[in-house]
Amino acid sequence: MHTVSMNAGKRGFTLVEMAIVLVVLGLITNLLIAPIAMRFEASQRHAAEDMLDDITEALIGFALVHGRLPCPSIEPDPTSPNYGLEQGPPCPLNVPGYLPWRTLGLPAHDPWSNPRTSANQSWAGHWHYRPDKNFVEGTISLSTLPSGHIQIKDHEGNLVSTSDSRIVAVVFSTGPNLHPDGLNAHYSPASPLFEAGEPTPAFDDMLRWIGHPLFIARLARGGRL
Repeated sequence: MHTVSMNAGKRGFTLVEMAIVLVVLGLITNLLIAPIAMRFEASQRHAAEDMLDDITEALIGFALVHGRLPCPSIEPDPTSPNYGLEQGPPCPLNVPGYLPWRTLGLPAHDPWSNPRTSANQSWAGHWHYRPDKNFVEGTISLSTLPSGHIQIKDHEGNLVSTSDSRIVAVVFSTGPNLHPDGLNAHYSPASPLFEAGEPTPAFDDMLRWIGHPLFIARLARGGRL
């Protein structure tokens, strides 16, 4: 007489079956996480665009009140009373500058970064800012023209700005990778050249510029000119 075990016909997963299950779970997880990550990045870029809109309006508002654009901020020490304030005029345009966020009452950095806590800490994620010299020193008038020859190029090296644009200021975020990409990684006091365009694997900066015609029109509409 044969005795049938209660565990007869029962067995655990083999290593191959467990590996297949783990692979399937991994694929399902990736399919779920990828859209979430894409939506999160899109949300951050949208927030950065909104912040660039606010920065543009704040710069024009400053010019309406003071008759000029603010100088960049260059103070590196977060404990300094001058930290986040404009430096000058005269402005220190011979070195890379940052948006004077405290002067303008704006956030110091983009959605991908955090506040700096020491003078030795990187400026990663803080808004880069380059104004034209003629628009930060002296009172702007209808005859004031840019002298800094600020130019914007696309990823293929074509000029985005034209001689009619006559850029008076540039602001940009370094994007998710927290460092300037392409032409934005190089600073030139004499021939400032910047890059703008859609994000690519090698470029995720977000740049905004203010052209002379629009700027003058806004000051005239506001009664400054």
